Amino acid sequence: MNLPIEFEKKMKAFLGDEWDDFLYSYDNNRFQALRFNTLKVQSPEEIMRILKVLGISSDKRVSWANEAYYFDENVRPGKHPYHEMGLYYIQEPSAMSAAALLAPKPGMRVLDLCAAPGGKSTQLATYLGDSGLLVSNEINTQRCRILSQNIERMGIKNAIVTNEDSFVLASHFPGFFNAIQVDAPCSGEGMFRKLPEAIEQWSMENVAICAERQKEILDNAAVMLKPGGVIVYSTCTFSKEENEDVIEYFLERHPDFTLEEMERFWPHKVDGEGHFVAKLVRRGCVDTGLKADRKTKNNKNSKNRKNETKPALTKENMKLLSEFLDETISEDVAAWIKNSRLVMFGEQLYRLPDMEVDIKGLKVQRAGLHIGEFKKQRFEPSHSLALALKLNDAKNLVKLTCDNPQTIGFFNGQSVMLSDEQAAECKKGWALVCVDGYPAGWGKVNGAQVKNHYPKGLRNKI
Repeated sequence: MNLPIEFEKKMKAFLGDEWDDFLYSYDNNRFQALRFNTLKVQSPEEIMRILKVLGISSDKRVSWANEAYYFDENVRPGKHPYHEMGLYYIQEPSAMSAAALLAPKPGMRVLDLCAAPGGKSTQLATYLGDSGLLVSNEINTQRCRILSQNIERMGIKNAIVTNEDSFVLASHFPGFFNAIQVDAPCSGEGMFRKLPEAIEQWSMENVAICAERQKEILDNAAVMLKPGGVIVYSTCTFSKEENEDVIEYFLERHPDFTLEEMERFWPHKVDGEGHFVAKLVRRGCVDTGLKADRKTKNNKNSKNRKNETKPALTKENMKLLSEFLDETISEDVAAWIKNSRLVMFGEQLYRLPDMEVDIKGLKVQRAGLHIGEFKKQRFEPSHSLALALKLNDAKNLVKLTCDNPQTIGFFNGQSVMLSDEQAAECKKGWALVCVDGYPAGWGKVNGAQVKNHYPKGLRNKI
């Protein structure tokens, strides 16, 4: 691998006697891993069963993350129905360390400030369970959509996905969060083996630009943290300028914080790529030191940022929703939806998280759990709702297995044909299509045929 000359000089000086071992690591294959979504897969026995189906050894665990396992290059878990149903998330092993270090408790208010594509957010959600609040933010609009799709795929009910600058969020949420993940944009030195194109984009000038941006993001994160709260800062770079120097700068500016833990992941020492993590704990008062010029600028434009929501349902829409819920969803889950804070984005219905949060004036990609859409005289459930349910939450089920040829067809948009026995068990109307006991999406039963409602944009991935 042809590394930049300036990078080699810097790393030789930094690593000393370890340079040769570090350089040799680039000749090795990169490590791949998946992390089970414990919101869906909870028993050790089921994890072992799925690993066996995928052809992954249960002995190859990622030591610093819960329920995470390495897999070989010949295994393709991303092409399996279990992946599309959100039973696991494929993630670079070292990157799992940051959320594991933050490890929020159920009921907390948690912010993932630079969240796309969603690896850390979906990992944080497993710590929260279905309680508390997760705000996942991404400034890049296209990447924010990918983040939202992964939040959906993993069946997360208590997440709000925003598409904002960190300063805008700091203006909106002063002293609001218990825990904040800052996986800062960086020069990507730790990903050279995984993403060779990062080599072409690398320069010392870019390192300096990244370091300044990281300092600003961390300052904004501090504004949003409660006393006693925790920030975990992480990068996928080796650069001291973007790691230790940023932490030192932050601690000088924020004497109410202490550095509790700091660790580097080196590709010649661990089975993973390069990564840096630091845990910062606040012990003082909330910092509200926002720069006046930027505050004025963002407040001036705030009217353009407001999302057009309707906080209440009309009587007609409530009737359509109730009819769908009563016919299709279990009584407990139906009540959970009806008695919650529901909000309309155009004709789209969302259930806001139980923990109250003000999203007015923010660019919101996903406002909690997407329940569905109102169309002409009917309500159509969303794919998000299907993936957030459990087997017993639906009254009408179409049960498939992975070895059934119709399963791949369902994920590719084809109708499902029921046997006489299955048709006798299913009533006409909306049904939750399940594979091996896990929800895969919606279908509409009419006799022996189940019309496919798997989203067109997600088809043909298996």
